[in-house]
Amino acid sequence: MLELDADKRITAEQALAHPYLEKYADPSDEPTSSLYDQSFEDMDLPVERWKELVFKEVLNFVPQQHAHIGGEPQA
Repeated sequence: MLELDADKRITAEQALAHPYLEKYADPSDEPTSSLYDQSFEDMDLPVERWKELVFKEVLNFVPQQHAHIGGEPQA
């Protein structure tokens, strides 16, 4: 379960069926989701481009800060 490589890691469904978690899982009440697309993680980009992409992703989680980036500090 604690495998960083997604190709080697068990699925969420498999993890919930694991004896360690079975007392917390309810097979009749388990939502499913689409597969995670990790293709962007395999892109061969310069470090500066990765920094830019990560920064933009962070801004998606703190949109109120977006207008203040590169501008005047907040009062």
